[in-house]
Amino acid sequence: MTNLRKSWSLAAFLLALFGLLAPTASAQPAATLTVFAAASLTDAFEAVALSFEGANPNVDVVYNFGSSSTLATQLVEGAPADVFASANNIQMDVVREAGRIDAAPRIFAQNRLVLIVPADNPAAVQSLQDLANPGLLLVLAAPGVPIREYTNTMLERLAADPAYGESYREAVLANVVSEEDNVRQVAAKVALGEADAGIVYVSDVTPDIRDQVLTLDIPDELNTIATYPIAPLSDTAYPELAATYIDFLLSPDGQAILETWGFIGISQPELPPVVTLSSAADVVTVDGQVNNPLMLDVAALQAFTPYTRDVTLPDAGDGVTVTFTGALLWDVLNAAEPNLNPNQPSDELSLYLVISTTDGKQVVISWGEIDPDFGDAPILLAYAENGTPIIDDEGAIRLIVPTDSSDGRSVSGVRNISLRDAPMIAP
Repeated sequence: MTNLRKSWSLAAFLLALFGLLAPTASAQPAATLTVFAAASLTDAFEAVALSFEGANPNVDVVYNFGSSSTLATQLVEGAPADVFASANNIQMDVVREAGRIDAAPRIFAQNRLVLIVPADNPAAVQSLQDLANPGLLLVLAAPGVPIREYTNTMLERLAADPAYGESYREAVLANVVSEEDNVRQVAAKVALGEADAGIVYVSDVTPDIRDQVLTLDIPDELNTIATYPIAPLSDTAYPELAATYIDFLLSPDGQAILETWGFIGISQPELPPVVTLSSAADVVTVDGQVNNPLMLDVAALQAFTPYTRDVTLPDAGDGVTVTFTGALLWDVLNAAEPNLNPNQPSDELSLYLVISTTDGKQVVISWGEIDPDFGDAPILLAYAENGTPIIDDEGAIRLIVPTDSSDGRSVSGVRNISLRDAPMIAP
């Protein structure tokens, strides 16, 4: 009997010891990482958490989603968090100025705007012009919310475009019937038919509302690219884990998840060593280090704001002055959405355009030449000469560089424009 009691006592001791040492289903993870993130990141970040937690089984990622402006206010007021992912730099700077962030933020994704309407489209909205129609019910995010700031930038561009004008912007804003706290609320109101139209990010047209709305693309030259920065909080209890999470977002796996949910990744493409000319003589392709490759014929170029330049061609005898009309090369480049490295200061100044023609000529234009903040050269992709369409055996689109003292770069038959980057400096 005594031996039996000793056996049970030993067994009970071993079971108790095992219970102390072995993990149970209800055991808490070793670390909880709290991430404050813009509402537009909801679905993508939930997918990121699944992958990140799978690779880090002792970590639990907890999100607080909301408008970046609301999240910034919470952080300034002392809300505990480990990482902040904002939909723009403005709100990130608010938190930095309050002393909650010391590290330099890193850009991890980009986004673009899109116009959405209910699936039955009761107001018959077909384009941006229709947003100014009297009586249209437009819903936007509230002032201060990043999507509203990007929308305002787009409206400023429209106001400066003669095809729209200041009266257009005033009419659009007069149609605003609701201003929401975050972009997901804008999308929800349109999906429920409580508004005739709304402006959201491409990533907000998620599977749960995709059959409830119609999307209308915003012309590339008028659209606004949203930029998403991320940074660890200076008082995080898990600085190494926060850095690991951010590194995962910037990794190929993290970027692939973001792109699956409609975001523009920041990974730099590996470009082929050669350029390919379009098959049509009067079509220009724009490719290379861009997020939005283009195929532009004369009609597409005419959709850009037209510019006219009187150009004296020094190589034409005594110097003949010709009036050319076309689209600014700078506008075309921006419509193609250059894929810059936002974490590399002044990355754009290492970029250049290779313009290839039908007869095999190639000329180079640097970014700095056409950027309004630097050279601001009015270089044109011209389609008209002295008021009539260009007629040339090489093609109907001509590059015009009016600031050159020679005609060498004013080439005919433009077929391809490829954005390229200067070679890296050896370590």
